[in-house]
Amino acid sequence: MDDEISLWEVLAVLVRRRGTIIVTALVLGAAAAAFSHFRPLQYTTSAAFRPQGSEASSSQLMALATQFGVSVPGGGEEASPAFYTELVTSREILSRAATETYDVAEHGSVLLKDLLEIEEPTEAIRDKETIRWLREEAVSVSTGRETGTVTLSVTTEWPDLSVAIVEVLLAEVARFNMDTRQSQAAAERTFIEGRVAAAEADLKAAEDSLRVFLEQNRQWENSPLLQFRQAAMAREVSHRSSVLTTLVQSFVQAEIAEVRDTPVITILQEPFLPPENDPRGRVLSTLIGLILGGMLGIVLAFVVEAFRRPDDGDPGRADFRESWDGFMRSIPLLGRR
Repeated sequence: MDDEISLWEVLAVLVRRRGTIIVTALVLGAAAAAFSHFRPLQYTTSAAFRPQGSEASSSQLMALATQFGVSVPGGGEEASPAFYTELVTSREILSRAATETYDVAEHGSVLLKDLLEIEEPTEAIRDKETIRWLREEAVSVSTGRETGTVTLSVTTEWPDLSVAIVEVLLAEVARFNMDTRQSQAAAERTFIEGRVAAAEADLKAAEDSLRVFLEQNRQWENSPLLQFRQAAMAREVSHRSSVLTTLVQSFVQAEIAEVRDTPVITILQEPFLPPENDPRGRVLSTLIGLILGGMLGIVLAFVVEAFRRPDDGDPGRADFRESWDGFMRSIPLLGRR
């Protein structure tokens, strides 16, 4: 019972050291308010887009590929919004935005790393730091689960720069999609081209077999067995012809897709010039500063009370004082003083 801390004693310490608590809270609150007031203005703009369905492979081509036991690249799958979230913040996309030249009011045409005044020993490190700034401070991406919409936001100190960065990122996403689709189409065209040659050879072989049969059996209509063989060979020719026709159609589609340059994302909201700066959040910052300052003030109040309380023969306190004095003596400047 003697070692328990009395609530009244705690309250007494808080009342006695109320000045320390109040001053600490006011100082941190004022510092937070000053920080939020004097920090540079921020401007945020955003754009929204939705991925379109892929037109890479037709169902007939996929059925034929499955029949032949071959997996066709692409598969007509549509990339998910989560994929675009990773894509926008990837180094491949951000590196192009980091090395772009932007037209900024009062600065003219300038590189992003020069505008941010990034000082590093090499240009490669400057580019790396610019990419880090884009990923961690400027660019944010969110997705709509139900609609599949991807929202891209950029926050900088210059409104026209925010708009320009969003436009560059959208263009890079569209270019990446286009290159990916064209590369898939090229792989499909190569696959289909080989199958077309094989299908032509199979069709020619089936037609030659039917021609030889008809030349050798001019009266095949009078024999049930010959009629059966002729019907089977005619079906084989028809099947080979159907396969070749489908492959040729798919080959033409793949050739068109390989050179198609239409975008595969639908822009739902174009980036706009922010009409005003972002809220500074002075009230919230001040409130957080006051709360943290009050907590720190309470800690300081108990520390001051512990040091200024008269020695009551507590061995633990005596040991602490001895350890504290030894620590202070170990510091050269303080030890000499």
